[in-house]
Amino acid sequence: MEKILPIVFLLFFSSCRKENLEINNLNNNKVCVFGHGGMGSEQIYPIDSYQSISKCLFVGADGTEMDVQMTKDSVLVAFHDPDLSGKTNLEGTINSLTWSEIKDAKYATVPYADYKVVSLNELFDNIENIHNYIFSFDCKLYTVNSDLNQFYDIFTRSIDRLVNQYSLRENVLIESTSASFLKKFEILDNSYKLFYYPSSFEQGLKIATDWHFYGITISTEHITCSQVEIAHDNNLFVTVWGIHSRRGNTDAVAKNPDFIQTDRVKHLVKYLK
Repeated sequence: MEKILPIVFLLFFSSCRKENLEINNLNNNKVCVFGHGGMGSEQIYPIDSYQSISKCLFVGADGTEMDVQMTKDSVLVAFHDPDLSGKTNLEGTINSLTWSEIKDAKYATVPYADYKVVSLNELFDNIENIHNYIFSFDCKLYTVNSDLNQFYDIFTRSIDRLVNQYSLRENVLIESTSASFLKKFEILDNSYKLFYYPSSFEQGLKIATDWHFYGITISTEHITCSQVEIAHDNNLFVTVWGIHSRRGNTDAVAKNPDFIQTDRVKHLVKYLK
């Protein structure tokens, strides 16, 4: 009996904490659950694969973050690393190759062998009810183009073209570490929801407010609950990432962000029900 009581108490306490959970943010007091490249790292599928992203949406997430890169011929590809050679059967960078050279690439590391590297067109062609979800594009600016301004122009236009093709203007968030890159979207359409990706909260707050961005995307380790509140007071939405555990999920929720990118999607979906 003495061993049972502490367990019962902990379960009761955990239940009370969830029932009393109050969210205060700019997102209608709701925290949206995003997967990290789908179901997250160290899961049964490689991040950014079709299987990982579709599974994430199937288990009840509000959407997902995905890493977006551009090929030499301006095709958008979901892939995280700067170079293909580390995790696939190809070598080289996404931006140095055409889509025809990449389209048959497969992940080659155990346990992810044989899953395909996919373009965003392939993803959106195969996701049902895409307008029910939010997709946060983490734009990776890896390029072989010496003219960075030209690269930014082509990349932003390629994203804009894809967003228009699938009528996803209200369903897409754009993330980047480059304020100059984000600003290019405002030239195309000032309704884009642009998130600056800083190395510190102070840097993010200054740049996002000075440049009039929609929000910031920041590691949960680099922002506190009070700093989230400061961001909200400045009309900035907040996305946090770097959550790898159940405890990480609950700690992140307690900070009242608007969006959480997590590697533990199922737990966070259940926790916020």
